[in-house]
Amino acid sequence: MLRKQENMELSKAKQGIYSQLSRRKMRDRHGLFIAEGRKSIEDTIGSFEVEAIVTTNPESIPEEWGCRNVSFVVSQGQMGKISSLSTPSDILAVYRIPDGYYDNVPEPAPDKLYLLLDGVQDPGNLGTIIRTAHWFGIDRIYASKDTVDIFNPKTVQSTMGSLGRVEVVYCDLCRLLNDNPEIPVYGTLLNGDNIYEASLSASGFIIMGNEGKGISAPIRNMVTSPLLIPPYDSGNHSESLNVAVATAVVLSQFRGRLNGGLNGAE
Repeated sequence: MLRKQENMELSKAKQGIYSQLSRRKMRDRHGLFIAEGRKSIEDTIGSFEVEAIVTTNPESIPEEWGCRNVSFVVSQGQMGKISSLSTPSDILAVYRIPDGYYDNVPEPAPDKLYLLLDGVQDPGNLGTIIRTAHWFGIDRIYASKDTVDIFNPKTVQSTMGSLGRVEVVYCDLCRLLNDNPEIPVYGTLLNGDNIYEASLSASGFIIMGNEGKGISAPIRNMVTSPLLIPPYDSGNHSESLNVAVATAVVLSQFRGRLNGGLNGAE
């Protein structure tokens, strides 16, 4: 635990900066983002460089975090101004966004499975998709540039610790698909084949679209294997599945085929 004499007060300037990090513009300007709560910090502290640990209770900072020199004590009121949660935690971490994070576009491997997100807007959905991807062994997601920012506080919170375990790459999806014509492209479309009966491969791109509009027209035209998740009752069902839920269904089918747990595997 931190020793009492090592506790530092957070300056007004730092507090002002940290309280603005819920906004994308300010995250980009300062190159910082926030993870709130002990569990979230424990799951991300080894993946990102720590700018600061901010807490209302210095006894909550484990010695093994090695953050003595960047730990600050604040009041409940100050924490409330920095936190984006309706009920602030007693501890949060301010991390540095890796240099060039939004510029690096690694090449996909032809023998792996990737998620492609086309205009996903809800931070909670993105966080849940990242968490789901991690569960199903997807280690990289390609996202269109209009997809919500991975470092949005709600996204970070929703990943439940998977943030540092799944790489999210922002890029031009059309260019990515054009540059890799040998990789099969799956997408969830209303005119798609029943996913429970379709042939699925162990590698490829799986495209999930915007919450309201689905996959955009330019990307839709590049789908080589359209898929449909049919409702259980075709006459009495909701209009559509939440994109995060749909992602879980799709990935479970792909991974089930890969593991030999479902019929129809290639």
